[in-house]
Amino acid sequence: MSDTVTAFRFAMQSCVEEGVDGVVLLGDISNSGDDWSLETGVRLAARTGLPVWVVSGNHDCFERVEALREAVRRVGARNVRLVAPEGAMVEGARAAGVSVTMDDAWVSRADGKPDVSWWGDEPVVWLTHYPLISFEETTREAGLLYGDELADREEVLRSLVERPAPTVVVSGHVHLRMDSVAGPVLQLACAALVEPPFEVTFLDVEQGDGRAMVRVENVALVPSLTVRTPSFAPPKREWVFEAGEWRSGS
Repeated sequence: MSDTVTAFRFAMQSCVEEGVDGVVLLGDISNSGDDWSLETGVRLAARTGLPVWVVSGNHDCFERVEALREAVRRVGARNVRLVAPEGAMVEGARAAGVSVTMDDAWVSRADGKPDVSWWGDEPVVWLTHYPLISFEETTREAGLLYGDELADREEVLRSLVERPAPTVVVSGHVHLRMDSVAGPVLQLACAALVEPPFEVTFLDVEQGDGRAMVRVENVALVPSLTVRTPSFAPPKREWVFEAGEWRSGS
């Protein structure tokens, strides 16, 4: 849809203007998994000239599970890559993650598991379409739609929780802003780009002196004067990992 493409263009432009180190697409780049939508999203992200990391969402799998991977291959941009479970180093932190796959019953699963054998004690940013720390109860109590979950969510989360070093999980899917903590895992669920609040999330991860610091800022592309979107976290906040646990700094 033209308005979605416009929002996506604005989002990519804002990333360039902000001077970010890289761009993450958290899945559902398309509504129905069609080739045109997926290729358009990949091409627009590639034109930023920035490193781009991509994971697929459930909508991207509606026509073919491999549709996004094929779109990335067809576009052939050297700066766009699908995220792998072992990850890659980015400005002192490791970016890793998995895409979504579906079985014949339309049940969503992760297409891999955290490959912690590649990771040292550095912070890891785990990219996933589906949240790993469920906040379904909080969402439903507020009268909001949560949707389905990964069938193997707990198994994937367990691999990260058992790792003593900090992991920052960044997710989409639910279209709500929400921070959650499970041991050494901090999850930052992002709001939507294609509906209010039309947000881009800027994430800054630093480490040093035996601790990690995460700064988050959610920026709306356009003012939403008539719609008040529910949110479970402020647009700007700070988290610190120290002595084996996360604490909010704001």
